[in-house]
Amino acid sequence: MQTKPSIIAVDMDGTFLTDSKTFDTERFSRILPRLHALGIHFVVASGNTHPKLQDYMRGFENQGLIYIAENGAYLADDSGQLAVHPFLAEDVPRIIEIVQGLEQIGLLVCTTEGIYLPKDRCDQIVHMIRGYFEDTGQSIPETLTLEDFAAFFFPGAVMIDSIENFEGVPIKFPLLTPPKQTQQISTYLREALPQTVTPMVSGFGAIDLVRTGVNKATGLKDLCKRLNADPAGILAFGDGENDMEMLRYAGWGVAMANAPEAVRNAADEVIGTNEEQAVLAYLENLLDKLDAHDAS
Repeated sequence: MQTKPSIIAVDMDGTFLTDSKTFDTERFSRILPRLHALGIHFVVASGNTHPKLQDYMRGFENQGLIYIAENGAYLADDSGQLAVHPFLAEDVPRIIEIVQGLEQIGLLVCTTEGIYLPKDRCDQIVHMIRGYFEDTGQSIPETLTLEDFAAFFFPGAVMIDSIENFEGVPIKFPLLTPPKQTQQISTYLREALPQTVTPMVSGFGAIDLVRTGVNKATGLKDLCKRLNADPAGILAFGDGENDMEMLRYAGWGVAMANAPEAVRNAADEVIGTNEEQAVLAYLENLLDKLDAHDAS
């Protein structure tokens, strides 16, 4: 992208973050003020919860970051919630009935009030997270409990006796499936769930159930409306199936080299991998070009 964007939106897992869930904070601490100086908004756009995204971006509090969480269902900034797109109330009992029938999966519910983990899915969730550590080549903690998992992936989560014991209005059901069964389960869910509910595969066996038509592009539309911004001025980065609408909605969509072919085909440009921190390198190069253009 040669022209100056007004909004930069980045996916986290597999895009901005390395496989060990980190990024070069020193490089980003130099990039962010340069973006602000040019009037460019930086948006973290992810299927993760808002508290987890804040956890990833620890050290950058009150520095103007905007969050599109829950795959577009939740928009927030430093002041708190800006927009939310919950499930239709009549769909929630059917969703719960279907996911409870899949006894091999881990499941949670994210609502307007918090994040809730049913205790009866403890074994499944711990099994999935062990697989995640193994697949990414990380050492598995000697003890790995559901509480450890909650603290790492869903900070602020509350343990509940049953999936039905949540408070607030549901906006996402995160499911953890055996990776070899993910596509099969996703296909089943598309057939079994109401048409107003969509399963989105986001990697490492994760499937997020979200309201149909709500995706990261929805969050960007909400943001553009608030900022009176043109979508043509959005520069977006992603690597997953749940990034495709965002990449297409943006004026310039950038896919990671580690993205599946369908995602790369949906983008305007393909760059390096998340392990190479290719997004940071791209932003540094873009800022250098913009500064050189302003100086000429």
